[in-house]
Amino acid sequence: MSTPRVLWLFSMTRSGSSAVTYASAEALGFAVADEPFGPWDRTNAPYSYPPEQVELHRLHLSKGEVLCEETCELATRLLTKIASDQGSDTVIIKLPHSMIEPREVARFWPEHRMAFLLRNPLARLNSLYTRGWTDTIREPYDLETLRVFLNRYMHQPAERRLTFDEFTQTPRRFFRRLWDCWDCAHNEEQIETAVKYKAGNYHESSGETIKGRNPHRVLSEHRQDVPREAVEAYLDDAVVGTFLKRVGWDCSAEIYVRQL
Repeated sequence: MSTPRVLWLFSMTRSGSSAVTYASAEALGFAVADEPFGPWDRTNAPYSYPPEQVELHRLHLSKGEVLCEETCELATRLLTKIASDQGSDTVIIKLPHSMIEPREVARFWPEHRMAFLLRNPLARLNSLYTRGWTDTIREPYDLETLRVFLNRYMHQPAERRLTFDEFTQTPRRFFRRLWDCWDCAHNEEQIETAVKYKAGNYHESSGETIKGRNPHRVLSEHRQDVPREAVEAYLDDAVVGTFLKRVGWDCSAEIYVRQL
């Protein structure tokens, strides 16, 4: 088996990376490696990855979640099998976590292409609260994880930086930008396929979809569940508050605070 071309999508959880990844794969005929370094056994449906996926997580964790020759060799073997199993010569790695340092990807795999997806941090936090995923929020309010991602995001060239707002509001432009960033040839028919996939599929979590669920009726877009102290912590933070103002996101506390 020949080594596949590899594309990365870095994000934080609840930032739309599942919908973006699977829509791109559907339109372009690419394979998906959904969080292959993560702590989940994805050797069963709906992923059915080779057993190396579990081995990769254990090895990567044992190395302090820092890439090395050994983990890269195993990852390449796994990605080659995933691409072959899904009948493609290209695989998209979806990674909504900080367990991989992008500059290490560039060092070990300079031929890989990377893109970064950012959602308004308070909207993203609200999504975690409305879903009840509070056990995934590291104290204090995921601020440390957010600062790490914002630092990595802002150190990327402009063409690699995309937003969830762009994905939801101007999806055609979004997919063109993303695929150009990945250096993927595409046509208008493929753009429409991706947009149609986005409109018809709601990703509950990673590759798990809810049949018949309207992707436009997202609970976190219609209800605010973030505690006031979390909102104030974000807006008062020297890094996060400054970033929100810089990119023009609303910094009015009341639009984010839990409605009682």
